[in-house]
This record gives sequence, C-alpha cells and structure tokens, in this order.
Amino acid sequence: MLIRLMLFCLALMALSGAVSARPTLTPSSGQVSANFSAEAGGKRSYYVVLPAQYSKRKKYRLVLVFPGTDTTGRQMHEWLGEGWSRSSAGLDSVMPGTIFIYPDPKWKWGGKFGWALGPSAAPYDGNHDIQFTAELLALAKRKYAVDPQRIFATGHSWGGDMAAVVGCFLGDQFKAIAPIAANRPYWFEGRGGPPPCRGKPAVWTFFGLSDDWFGATSPNGKFGREQNAFWRKHLNCKAARKVSGETEQFTTCDSDLRLTLYAPGQYSGGGGHRAHQPPDYFIPEISKWLMAF
Repeated sequence: MLIRLMLFCLALMALSGAVSARPTLTPSSGQVSANFSAEAGGKRSYYVVLPAQYSKRKKYRLVLVFPGTDTTGRQMHEWLGEGWSRSSAGLDSVMPGTIFIYPDPKWKWGGKFGWALGPSAAPYDGNHDIQFTAELLALAKRKYAVDPQRIFATGHSWGGDMAAVVGCFLGDQFKAIAPIAANRPYWFEGRGGPPPCRGKPAVWTFFGLSDDWFGATSPNGKFGREQNAFWRKHLNCKAARKVSGETEQFTTCDSDLRLTLYAPGQYSGGGGHRAHQPPDYFIPEISKWLMAF
C-alpha cells in the first residue's frame, strides 16, 4: 500500500511538472507593460494588435508604429490603425496576418513626450529609445509568433524621426521602413559624419510639399528631399528612377527606395496642421508595399 501511495505521489509530481512546463496562454491585444533594462528605461509600455484568429503555430509580419509628439501608442493605433476618417480604412484592417506594436514614449522635452533619437540628435539625443526598440523586438520574438524576416517600422512626425533612426542603427532587423512627415535628418549629422548604419532596409519617405508644422524651414518638401538624399547615399543608388503620381522610385539601389512629396488637401481626418498629415492614399499604398515583402 505504501509503495502504491509513493508511486501515485511521484506520478502526481510528474504531472504537475508537465503542466507547469506548458507554454503560456495565447497573448491578447491591448495595452501591455513589461520590464526592460535600465538602459532602455526600465518599465515600459506598448499597445499591441494581434491578427484575427491569431495562432502561435503561424509566423506573422510585425510592424512597429511610432507615435508622434505627445501621443501614446493607443492614440496612434486609434488614428492610423483604425483609420482617421470614415473614408479611410485603418492600417490594421488592410494588413491581415500582421502584428502591430505601438510603443509608448517615456521621456519629455519641453513638457511633451517624444523620442530620443540617438547620439547625434541634440537636444533630443540619447540611446535609450534605440535600446528600448532593440529589446522590444527581442521581446516580440519571444512572446508573439513573429517572422524575423518580415519586421517593419513606420511613424508620423517625431515618430517618423524614430522610424528613420531605428532604420539606420537597427537596420539589420528591419525589412523596410516608412517615415511620415519626419524632420530633416539632423539625427545623422554628428561630428564624425553619417553614422555606420546596420543593414539596408527598403525605405519609403513621405513628406508634404507644404508641410505646415515645419513651415518656411522646409519649402517645397525640403526635409523630405534631404531624408531621401541620405538614404540614396546609404543604399548606393544610381541615377535611374521612375515617377508615378507624387512618388519617385529609385530603381538601381541596394534596396527599394521611394520618395512621396504630397500636395496638401488630401487628408480627410481631423486635427490641426492638416498639411503635415499624410494623404488618404498613404494607408492603402503603404500596406500594399509592406505586404509585398
């Protein structure tokens, strides 16, 4: 009897160990907090949207979407992910089979939340958000069913700056990036010249011809042209290009490179600085581009 009881207890312990070793429950969409290294800011948060009928047995593309000035990840999801107007479908709905992560900024400059843009971006310099992005990507690969060969980044305004910055400093982890209405690339103009970017992701830059956030400092889409010039050099582009509507595509580069300089009056959403906002065709066009990789 005693032997039987001992065998029963051993079997129960083995069963308990087997249960505890099972994978965690399927993650859910919504607001998430996690602990990162001190260099990345410690406890940080993000908003995640998983595909319909998400399965850990599949592999999904991942898109990081960086919010702009004083904007949370959830707010960015509501604007870009769900769509800024009834006439503009959201990015989440037009890219099936995609995981979206909208990170939250942690630090403020001048009382407004934004992103630390690397070692050469004074007064908005610092490596902590680049480190945060690197650790967030590692977390996403562990926690979600991410295809490491199909990771992308986009963002608007200050978030567009951040998309460009990680596309350089962490470029070997991204297949393509799409900065929208970002600043001029002062983040790459340190004393030692342009930084040694890692990898060569495809790049599609969107910028307004009459951007009313930057105003007279960027006449005729100047900042967008300057961003594109940086990527043309980095991607070893030659002279060949083709034009379709407001978009130039540079066809002899190490990776696909595109520049869209959009005219005002093509944004149907709300809010101010309407010429700083992307045209309604941004979401369907960028989704087709990203889905093609």
